[in-house]
Amino acid sequence: MKTVLFCIDTEVERAKNQVASLTTLPLESDRVRVIVFHVFRGGDEADAKKLKSVIETTTRLEEAGFVVNVRQSSGDATRKILDAADELDADVISIAGRKRSPTGKALFGSVTQDVILKSERPVILSTAG
Repeated sequence: MKTVLFCIDTEVERAKNQVASLTTLPLESDRVRVIVFHVFRGGDEADAKKLKSVIETTTRLEEAGFVVNVRQSSGDATRKILDAADELDADVISIAGRKRSPTGKALFGSVTQDVILKSERPVILSTAG
């Protein structure tokens, strides 16, 4: 069984695009385990399973025939994503990007960019059309 670490934030539309990027690949969905992963920024003890983006993602992936689990963490998103990928021995990391100006990236950084540059695993990047 293959494992996809499916990293999402709270944006429902971005999550829908990301689901589409996975469900259109030629995969045998019953042989792929998808771990929907959300990193909370602060020390909040919130429940990722209650986020609209997680609910939407989980529902769509299960309807497409994938085995889906939800995990969460808090803290530095890049570090937590890379740690989770290692812990799960994920075959691939799926992450959504935002269109940002070069200045915006320089000023605010980019979790997506950091994951792509620091990961030793393949990364599927989806962006809004």
